[in-house]
Amino acid sequence: MKFLLILILYPAIMSMYWTIGSSLYFIRYELFSKSRPIPSDLKGITFVVACFNEQDTLEETLTSLVHLDYPLKEIIMVNDGSTDYTAAKLTDLKSRYDFKFINLKENKGKANALNEAVKEASYDYVLCIDADTVIFDGAPQYMMTHMLNDNSIGAVTGNPRIRNKDSMLGKIQVVEYASIIGGIKRAQSLAGAINTVSGVFTLFRKEALEDVGLFDTDMITEDIAMSWNLHLNDWKILYEPRAMCFMLVPETLGGLWKQRVRWSQGGHEVIIRDFKNIIKKGQFPLYLLLLESLLSILWIYIILLTLFFTVMRLDLLNIFSVREQLSLLVISALILTFFNIIQFLVALFIDVKYERRNIIGLLFLSWYPTVYWLINGLVVLFALPKALKRKKGEFATWTSPDRGDIQ
Repeated sequence: MKFLLILILYPAIMSMYWTIGSSLYFIRYELFSKSRPIPSDLKGITFVVACFNEQDTLEETLTSLVHLDYPLKEIIMVNDGSTDYTAAKLTDLKSRYDFKFINLKENKGKANALNEAVKEASYDYVLCIDADTVIFDGAPQYMMTHMLNDNSIGAVTGNPRIRNKDSMLGKIQVVEYASIIGGIKRAQSLAGAINTVSGVFTLFRKEALEDVGLFDTDMITEDIAMSWNLHLNDWKILYEPRAMCFMLVPETLGGLWKQRVRWSQGGHEVIIRDFKNIIKKGQFPLYLLLLESLLSILWIYIILLTLFFTVMRLDLLNIFSVREQLSLLVISALILTFFNIIQFLVALFIDVKYERRNIIGLLFLSWYPTVYWLINGLVVLFALPKALKRKKGEFATWTSPDRGDIQ
């Protein structure tokens, strides 16, 4: 049982790592550093939106791009063989707005749709966003500034924010993106490598995309696969928290579960594919990312086995033995909660710079990191076998999770 206590403390250790990392990142890059002026000679950006059965959300995304305050831009909307009225709606919108329309007859996945758009892109920079996303004015300028200052940057990933916050699941994900996902990206940035760009909102250098052979069409998560392709080909990835977008998140447990299983499966697929290449690369930041991924997988399997054997050996007739075991669990839970509170307080201080109204939610849902680890553990149990069994070389297609309240 003492070994179980050590295992349960692993999330607390990771929480502390993310808290320290995000704090140092915030102090160095967000709090005291002076923002570089946005260049007057901004380069053109091709905005790409891949749509599969997005008839309810695509018009708002398109109109937001049309009215976006960016001097040089083109918009490419791709219908990826949708079975609803996506194609018809884009055809109608084409008569009112200036954008390129690529109408693919067969659904071959988001990666394939993005690749077709990249081939048609007129500019050297491609900003990929989802069909439920609205970009904050000024965000592309912040991203482009990094690109112009360093030619070795292959991608700049933004700071996704949540639009539908009324439901409990929406509020929970507000907390997750602010305190966990944002913290992870900041900590990983400081360590030298980000595990994944945001598939919702990332600016790519077209040269970098072409250098790695564009997006992998047989990987279930094109953003994670692209991130590792860039790392392995010596392209840098940056996180720009000032580059905000607003997106819709699942508001049903089923939709959230499908989304998280796909994310986890995609991460496992990349580890399986790139493990040898990561080891051969010999770069410490990539080793850290690999170790973090492997430990998160091993942790859940080890802790489940330990729990199973502990329960099997438990003497239920010995009240003192049962009390001792329960005491260890309570102690570990209290320690984890303590670190969660610290993590939330730090996240609160950082996030208030971007969305003040999230303060109440962050404090109210301070228990969420504990649930986060539970959900991640269950997701790994289902996602790893799917990653091992899925055939490579085929087009990776999937259905978007529910978009929540899109009214």
